[in-house]
Amino acid sequence: MCTDFLIGAADGTIVNGRSMEFGIDLKGTLIVRAPGKSAGLVGWLEDKLHLVPKYGYVGVTSFGLPICSDGVNSQGLSTGALWLPGSEYQAPDSKATNVFCGFFVDWLLGNCATVAEVRQALESGAVRVVGDQWVAKAGPLHFPVHDAAGNSIVIEFLGGQPVISDNPVKVLTNLPTFSWHLTNLQNYVNLTPWDADPMTVGDLTVSRPGHGTGLAGLPGNATPPARFIRTALLKQLADQPATAAEAQSLAFHLLNAVDIPKGTVRARKSDGAVECDYTQWVVVKDLTDRVLSIRMAASPLAWSLDLKTVDFESMNGRQIAIPTTMANPLPV
Repeated sequence: MCTDFLIGAADGTIVNGRSMEFGIDLKGTLIVRAPGKSAGLVGWLEDKLHLVPKYGYVGVTSFGLPICSDGVNSQGLSTGALWLPGSEYQAPDSKATNVFCGFFVDWLLGNCATVAEVRQALESGAVRVVGDQWVAKAGPLHFPVHDAAGNSIVIEFLGGQPVISDNPVKVLTNLPTFSWHLTNLQNYVNLTPWDADPMTVGDLTVSRPGHGTGLAGLPGNATPPARFIRTALLKQLADQPATAAEAQSLAFHLLNAVDIPKGTVRARKSDGAVECDYTQWVVVKDLTDRVLSIRMAASPLAWSLDLKTVDFESMNGRQIAIPTTMANPLPV
């Protein structure tokens, strides 16, 4: 379960926020990829698999593998992989560039600068995202893609074909499919940031118990539909941030609103074991200034990496562990 969204500040800054939820510890780290360089994932096969990047990028990996589930590149293109059960990937075509679905985030970050380029590659058939039925069941994914101009699309693979949708609300969660979530917004058009006025019931005047009555009915659970509505409406109703710093701050606030503490969402597996989905990290990516910030579950502190200052050549393939210790006490 994950939540992704885009924010535009009044000064033109574009910021992407994303949470990563999963049921086992993914052991996330950052990785730096340099243009034109192999990261050593599969040796000489990396070029054949179209994974030697044209653009440098920084992404988030799992289990120490140089495969990204999220990231941003030097051109300000951002994407990530979100869970979507029922996905069916494309079949390979010898005339196309066939990208394995598990490597699609890396391919996007390494080869595309804009949303328009991504759309053209898929809609023209020049690039196909492949994976058999077993792969689709084990790793069903859809992908939000954003660029530094604020363009936003969602890529889903349904019935073995890519479905590319403009994202007018610039929010994405998980199942059901994206179009369903847009329709579901109709059920919440009554919500407002304004407190409700008193009303008379018989001879009794009833006043609000406190602030926030305009948002009564906003879903607060951890399901994908609830997180989609909560994120879309809180983002819409919040004051527009004026600057990059304010946009990043708002992004972290929105991510706090969908945070899932470990143990609050549980499922019993077929063998009787209990699995808990929980928020393992959140990332906030400034697509305008090319800065990625990440905060791990074990600490409220966010750590940032400025792509403009990264020496991609010397850091290629380097994985960066994110500190999870709490801050030192104030020196008072």
